[in-house]
Amino acid sequence: MTRLSRMRGADWINTGLLVAMTAAGLLHPDPGLFFAGLLQCFAVLTAIVLGGAYVSHKLSQRSGTRIQGPRRGRSMILQEAYESTRAMYTVACISAWPIAQIQMGDPSGLVWTTEAAGGGMLTIVAQFFFGVILADAWTYWKHRLLHTQLFFGFHKQHHSFRDPTPFAGFAISPFEALLTFCPIFLLCIPGAPHYAPMYFGLIAAFVGLNFYLHCGVTYRLAEWLLPKLLLNSSAHHNLHHSKANVNFGEVSFFWDRLCKTSWADAQAKKLG
Repeated sequence: MTRLSRMRGADWINTGLLVAMTAAGLLHPDPGLFFAGLLQCFAVLTAIVLGGAYVSHKLSQRSGTRIQGPRRGRSMILQEAYESTRAMYTVACISAWPIAQIQMGDPSGLVWTTEAAGGGMLTIVAQFFFGVILADAWTYWKHRLLHTQLFFGFHKQHHSFRDPTPFAGFAISPFEALLTFCPIFLLCIPGAPHYAPMYFGLIAAFVGLNFYLHCGVTYRLAEWLLPKLLLNSSAHHNLHHSKANVNFGEVSFFWDRLCKTSWADAQAKKLG
């Protein structure tokens, strides 16, 4: 199969996936409730992602140090915004399932008290850190998978943004969005409780980090602090956009260090 054929195949799969995920709502016990939740969630997610990207982009234009120097030509903001909007629709299709379940009054995995979470705050904090580690591993290996020859067609568009803006933070294909956010389905399982204040706090932190990773500038304090927390920085992730096959970590650089896929490892191999 040629590269062009794989790209066209990826486009068809992405389109079919959106159609299938939308049509799946007809199988819900209350399709009207499902689709109402889908549209509400899509509106909220799109407003947060595009609104946050707009604010982050304006800040990055006024302050910070440009990583790739003066921007060459026009940025691809409209294309980034389109891909982000499509990705948020995919996330809304996933989120509509637990949302409708909660609105129907059925038990779910989203809980608001420490008692319902199945333990005290110490247990919840431990679960939180374990969840972060799992999420980091999941996104890293998913990212490595998407850089293989077979699956790169689903990720290639994201790499067309070689000098990204915050609008590119979630500018991913529906297939990649499904792989990234499918753990949301766990909220449908009452036996897998997620403490809501910490869960939504983690999501907010992930969204904010993605804006910074794609803003195209660095801030001295952030570049000093984030690595100390084992988190990616804008300078670290920008190398992935400009060099492609290095720095795959989406949350932390831990797996890049462990698997020797960082930019520093690539340079060391050249010198060795």
